[in-house]
Amino acid sequence: RLAMEAAATLFALLTIAILVRHAMHGGVIDTGAATLAEQAIYTLIAIGAGAILVAIDMRSPSLVLRYGSLAAGVVSVAFIVIQHFGALNPLFTDESTGRIPVFNLLFLAYLLPALAAGGLALYARDKRPKWYAAMLALMAALLAFVYATLSVRRLFKGEFIGLWSGLDQLETYTYSALWLIIGVALLTAGVWLKSQVLRVASAALISVAVLKVFLFDMSELEGVLRALSFIGLGAVLIGIGLFYQRLLTRAARGT
Repeated sequence: RLAMEAAATLFALLTIAILVRHAMHGGVIDTGAATLAEQAIYTLIAIGAGAILVAIDMRSPSLVLRYGSLAAGVVSVAFIVIQHFGALNPLFTDESTGRIPVFNLLFLAYLLPALAAGGLALYARDKRPKWYAAMLALMAALLAFVYATLSVRRLFKGEFIGLWSGLDQLETYTYSALWLIIGVALLTAGVWLKSQVLRVASAALISVAVLKVFLFDMSELEGVLRALSFIGLGAVLIGIGLFYQRLLTRAARGT
């Protein structure tokens, strides 16, 4: 019975993947490597499969469904790290991100998987091991970060955002401001959801932004932009300090 369940699940996913491949390549399934758009669909399928298997397992418990859902989550994370962040990243390939401002390749390849991974992390929070939900939450945060960063890049460079096209001062400053904003957003989400992973991700991102301001912005930016970079950094750090002080005060009152 377990073998039949495993085979049925595997063949269902393979069938969906083949249909996607068929549609993306005009009816031919062996015409070269996958594009980022195609890979994004595979990633969304893997995340969706993980969610479906968790839901079915909650109604009809099965080892195949349990471990299958874990495997689907791990595979989706592998896709994201290797393909989305690495091999197929338009920052490295200079692939066109599309001419449409919002609903473009970045939306499909980064924002949608971020929402899907975050949703699965929340759904599986009390249904699967802690490492599983933490892994998906971290991937969701990283995908959102990359989406926002590449969207800024696209705003300045247009549909082709290859790394070799350089940086200008305003773009450099925008990254610092954006990363600090995302760091604060992750901190807020981490406190609200009581997620240590998001709080750690927030601390890591803010630390990276601080290092960027001191090691890069100080030498690359001039005049008003340099001043704004340091003022913004100081304001965010003061705000975070006050935020944590308030949390500690509440905790002390609660005890």
